[in-house]
Amino acid sequence: MNLAASNPTVVTDDLLAYVRKEFLDNDDSADLTATSPLLEWGILNSMTTVRLVAHVKSEFGVAIPPQRMSAGNFRDIESIVQLVQELAPATSGAQAVEQGGE
Repeated sequence: MNLAASNPTVVTDDLLAYVRKEFLDNDDSADLTATSPLLEWGILNSMTTVRLVAHVKSEFGVAIPPQRMSAGNFRDIESIVQLVQELAPATSGAQAVEQGGE
């Protein structure tokens, strides 16, 4: 499991960088922040959302189920980070395995 999913700053920074690189062609002039309205600005659509969800699963090991795929959960980076935090496996069990389990 990727423990980075439990750190909201890491997830925010990663998602901002991913969106800039993959959807904005590394355009730093886009004024993208964690609260930028991704849907209103047309950054996220059905295809880009699928790519972003795949990135979250690949990077953080967090699968976003179809029932959580709503406009409210993808309104901005902050909303997505909150969703990742909610869906991330509990880190206490993973830490226990890493510390003493085989």
